[in-house]
Amino acid sequence: MELRERKFDRDSDLAELLEVVRETRASGDARSFLHPGGLQWWLRRLVHDDFRVWQWFDHGTLAAFVIDDDGYVIVHTDLAHADQHLDLVGWAEGRLAELGRSSIVVSARDRDEELVAGLSRLGYEPSGTFSQELVHDLSTRRETVLPRGFSLGSLDAHLDGAFIDLHRDAWSTWGPPTYSREMHALVTRMPDFWRELTPIVTALDRTLAAYCIGWFDPRSRWVEIEPLGTRQAYRKRGLAHAIVTEITNRSRAAAATAVMVWGVNTNPDAVRLYTSCGFGSTGIVREYRKWLSDPRRASGWR
Repeated sequence: MELRERKFDRDSDLAELLEVVRETRASGDARSFLHPGGLQWWLRRLVHDDFRVWQWFDHGTLAAFVIDDDGYVIVHTDLAHADQHLDLVGWAEGRLAELGRSSIVVSARDRDEELVAGLSRLGYEPSGTFSQELVHDLSTRRETVLPRGFSLGSLDAHLDGAFIDLHRDAWSTWGPPTYSREMHALVTRMPDFWRELTPIVTALDRTLAAYCIGWFDPRSRWVEIEPLGTRQAYRKRGLAHAIVTEITNRSRAAAATAVMVWGVNTNPDAVRLYTSCGFGSTGIVREYRKWLSDPRRASGWR
């Protein structure tokens, strides 16, 4: 079946894009690990030139899309077009090669043996990075406990500027901060962004100290935490633990059935945090890389 490609437009295409992800996520299909909340957070990067979204339609209905985030690629099809997944991986390889990329990285669940085997036939190998899907089933409720001098609230609109500073400080540990007012405006306009599902911890001097964003998917009734952070000056005080506990309580109040987060093997402290809050692993999504040019040449090796 031939699909027709069309340029992605956030304003006109976002709702249909999310609907495809909601449908596949709720189906439990092994290939559909993407949560609509994580996708909405990820789309903040539309402001960057190295972030691209392509989409394909079958008789006017969205059938598949491909996201390229600086060489990391997500291929996502609806349930009716799952047999075209590897074809779209091949298309992405060609597109990235045209853009001068030296490699392409894609992801697959360990339990999706058919896709993993298909990627192997195409020349993909494990990159060494993987994520655990960590899930809290909300069967138990825990009290949110904060240290003395801290208070709990939500991301009210008047706190947006301070929130941007908080996020940039918290994530500067991992590299130069890139979160901007333009990005934040995109995030807060997303359909599933709820300010009441964005708990904030405030210090006695009114400095924002910790936060997380919870994304509620009405189809699956799962909430995804993406992202979570603590200002560097306030770490090791139990604030992140309190925020995670609070988001599970707020999610239960919103009629969610589970809360999930992706725990990456390169951040073992985060994995320990979530497991200490009652999250358990339900599976592994592993990254696979294929070199599109000689890796020695791409790295400057002579």
